[in-house]
Amino acid sequence: MNDAAIEDEGELKVVIRPAAEQDFEWCVRLMAASDPWKRYECSEEWCRRVLHWRGSALYIADRGKPAGFLLLHERGFLGSPYIAVLAVPEEFRSAGIGSDLIEFAEREFGPARHAFLVVASFNERARRLYERHGYKVTGELPDFMVEGTSEFLMCKRLDRHM
Repeated sequence: MNDAAIEDEGELKVVIRPAAEQDFEWCVRLMAASDPWKRYECSEEWCRRVLHWRGSALYIADRGKPAGFLLLHERGFLGSPYIAVLAVPEEFRSAGIGSDLIEFAEREFGPARHAFLVVASFNERARRLYERHGYKVTGELPDFMVEGTSEFLMCKRLDRHM
């Protein structure tokens, strides 16, 4: 995949590429400064450990500069693909970056029949994004990260044959 954003009718197009070493700390800082991790008071060190999850792959949405990232795990939930982290900086929200990252993830999942992710109960904006892409709440984990907050397990059937 091309490593730079492409201009499309005067507007920079998003290119999703594997993260390079120099992208990693940017991802750590963005994650630690964004909900739900910010609300959960997750440290940058904690975020570093998450982004190094064995078996996962980190991707950058590039629009001339990093515009978001995605951490995918091929077998992260019951042996099925899992969108572990999706983060977009405030300046790029509502610009289609999250949708581009979700669509990329689903293409990366190859022949998988289902994809999973988890979203915090207070993160309504993210939940609406996932629902627009066909993800449905399939379970609730009350008080999983902190008391009084739930994590919703979401699933999408990818309608592929194995």
